[in-house]
Amino acid sequence: MNMFFKSLRNAFVICSILSIAMILANWFMQGTFKWEDVKIPTLYNFYYGLPLSFVNGFFFDKITEYLPWDKEPFKRAWMGFLGSVILTMFTLFILNFILWVCIWGASFDALFSERNRIFYLVALMITILISSIIHAMTFFKEASESKALSAQLKEEKVVMELNALKANVDPHFLFNSFNVLYGLIDEDPKKAQFLLNELSGIYRYILENRTEQTTPLKEELAFAKKYLSLQQVRFENCIELEVDISDIALEKRLPGLSLQLLLENAVKHNAFNEQEQLVIKLYNEGDFLICANNKKPRKNIIEGSGMGLQNIIDRYGLLGDKTPTIHDSKDVFKVALPLL
Repeated sequence: MNMFFKSLRNAFVICSILSIAMILANWFMQGTFKWEDVKIPTLYNFYYGLPLSFVNGFFFDKITEYLPWDKEPFKRAWMGFLGSVILTMFTLFILNFILWVCIWGASFDALFSERNRIFYLVALMITILISSIIHAMTFFKEASESKALSAQLKEEKVVMELNALKANVDPHFLFNSFNVLYGLIDEDPKKAQFLLNELSGIYRYILENRTEQTTPLKEELAFAKKYLSLQQVRFENCIELEVDISDIALEKRLPGLSLQLLLENAVKHNAFNEQEQLVIKLYNEGDFLICANNKKPRKNIIEGSGMGLQNIIDRYGLLGDKTPTIHDSKDVFKVALPLL
């Protein structure tokens, strides 16, 4: 029912606009306005225009409802075009029958007189032209909206996948942090208490930045240094960090917590002590942040989820076509993170 009244309203608006335009055109050409000059044309305009506009508008809405453009556009175009022409000509014939036979009392043959045949031919040509224009406009509108919707859905899918990957980082970080905390409880309770206090501040940073897909390298570096300082609470002078990053690179961005994950992996997978330190180097080469560390694989690796590097790679894949590169040699493990 809503579609019926919508089509009727649109038909009335179209006829009103056409009538006003016709009256203004007559006024402009004649120089004066006389209702007698435009009364009959206006009545004809509403008599023919209102039913034709309504029938075609209702037909277009119905066919679009049952046969949308995005499913079978070629079939939709031909059915809409032919249906519009057939409905228009049939409606014209009915309107002529009412006007000529029922109102004017003419014979049925008058509907096929030369005057009416020319009328039908002109109406057919106008219908074909208008129907073609309407279908072209509707097709491009639907195509544009479909493309926009597809892009929106794709963007929403990417955001959901990114959020899912980021959600994995949080428990991963807590798991490994609690491992460190657990190791300190018996060794040095005061250090464990300090670590627990600092850990709350670090996790606050994670919560505050969980809605951001990327983070400035400057903030990531500050957070990573704080994380590493907590590791140094336990391992003291066994870890050394060397940083050589340009100011320009510091303003660029990368997926949140990706740098911390690399430092975490370096600490987790390597054996080190005061004599053989774990040396982690952070520097930039062009549009890449390099995180490199010397290798001495542990015999008993701390159990973890194993999702650190893959999480970073997956998030870069969702953010664009830039991909981290990994270099794993006998003595050095190096990861190059693209700066965004």
